[in-house]
Amino acid sequence: MKTLYFLLALLLLSGCHNTAPHPKAEARTHDMTQKAKGSFPLKRYLHHTDRPLRGNSAFYSLPFPADALAARLFLIDHAKESLNVQYYIYDDDSIGKIFTAHLLLAAQRGVKIRMLLDDLGTTGKDSVLQKLALHPNVELRLFNPNKLRTSFRNLALLFNVNTLGKRMHNKSLTADGYAAIMGGRNIGDVYFAATTDAIFLDYDILCIGSVVPEISHAFDLFWNSAEVLPASEVLGKSEVSFRELEPKLTPYLKRELTHFKKTRLGHEVADSSFMKKVKNRTLRFTVAKKVRFYYDAPSKVVSDENNDSTHISAQLHKNMKRATKSVTIISPYFIPSEQMMKKLKKLREKGVEVNIVTNSLASTDVIPVYAGYQHYIKPLLGMGVNIYELKRNSFSKLSKKKHLKKQPKFSLHTKMTLIDNERLAIGSANMDPRSEKLNTELLMVITSKKITTEEQDILDRVLNLNNFYKLSWGKHPNGGNRPIWTTLENGKKTLYYERPKTSFFRRLGTDFMSILPIKGYL
Repeated sequence: MKTLYFLLALLLLSGCHNTAPHPKAEARTHDMTQKAKGSFPLKRYLHHTDRPLRGNSAFYSLPFPADALAARLFLIDHAKESLNVQYYIYDDDSIGKIFTAHLLLAAQRGVKIRMLLDDLGTTGKDSVLQKLALHPNVELRLFNPNKLRTSFRNLALLFNVNTLGKRMHNKSLTADGYAAIMGGRNIGDVYFAATTDAIFLDYDILCIGSVVPEISHAFDLFWNSAEVLPASEVLGKSEVSFRELEPKLTPYLKRELTHFKKTRLGHEVADSSFMKKVKNRTLRFTVAKKVRFYYDAPSKVVSDENNDSTHISAQLHKNMKRATKSVTIISPYFIPSEQMMKKLKKLREKGVEVNIVTNSLASTDVIPVYAGYQHYIKPLLGMGVNIYELKRNSFSKLSKKKHLKKQPKFSLHTKMTLIDNERLAIGSANMDPRSEKLNTELLMVITSKKITTEEQDILDRVLNLNNFYKLSWGKHPNGGNRPIWTTLENGKKTLYYERPKTSFFRRLGTDFMSILPIKGYL
């Protein structure tokens, strides 16, 4: 149903031109990130580095769901002054509820919490968000809000897609202006393996040092921008007051935390590598002398999409251009621009190895994107680019180890580029037109052989034919040359001459979408 609605919206895009002015916020006080001073909990726990920090930045990778959730909850639970929370999706599921519970307990301690959410993902959550924003220490603002909150809300999106179709895709959490987590994960069950039906493979990184003020500055810029409105101006007044909720709030939150600790995920968080290292004071950050942090301007959503002055994509292109040995692009949604195709061609002509890691049609959660991507398979393979697509039934050994009742569907959600085994580019941006021209994104380029090598080693261990299809171009049994998917099934080399593990109707729908003029909106 979501794909159908998305397709209907895209079919109308060429005839939809927004004439309504972008919403302007009422006069309000601009405020900035509150930094903790002196000796405070996070500084005491998160300060060990592999060498002296000396004004540089330091990082701790969070590739695994339990560690990524544990780190977020730890930052929230040990914050003293402030929390900046910025997400594209904030689901009202088990992860959303436990995340909110920890936030509210922090608010009860007196921590100032600023939550900035993209409004597209708030559909049907107005009542929940109203109650959250009631707390005097919680301020909620919505990016590029749709003021129509009724059942006709989606129609407003449909007919104002040139404005409401541009979103804040940023994802970051900053505590006390001292430590920050950024990367690809939103707040929801699927991003932290809380559900056994579907699991997103994702990546975040925990930061301390000089890059954190830059992340805070980017948040402050969005928070105070004209593209943001206070939730009270969008959601209206709650039916209940904080005075009515307050007596029961703390006992309720503590019950929620107690219950969570008894769940499977609660045990995994408590037993996570991150928590063990923190408790044993053995968690070490890796110092990187050179770090570049980039972010799209919030005004990108109301600017000409071809105005590169508000875009970060050029920064990644510059870093790739300097590659001399290898470039590996990991993107769940991969639709290269003409400029990117030219860049990849030049890299191959220089002898640089280029690898693309993305979703297969079976593993993707957004079929229209695969429809746009499949046009590029032939020219990419013709350049000598290696293409790997994730199998939806990857990591079967891991599933058995965790005693899951059934094999979950794995889907790639990591956004990462590894360059020459010395530079790591990570953030919220996919390699597609939507991230490049429509949505706002965050990007960080870390120059560190140690950090990049660690991530490359993880990739080398999993990037094999047990977990991925490797694509080639060749002759099909029924004639003609087309893509061939090579993999291992039960240890046996297997060739697929059609998009593997997909139904006829899934393939037919994908091919139909691929002929529509929708590339710029994917």
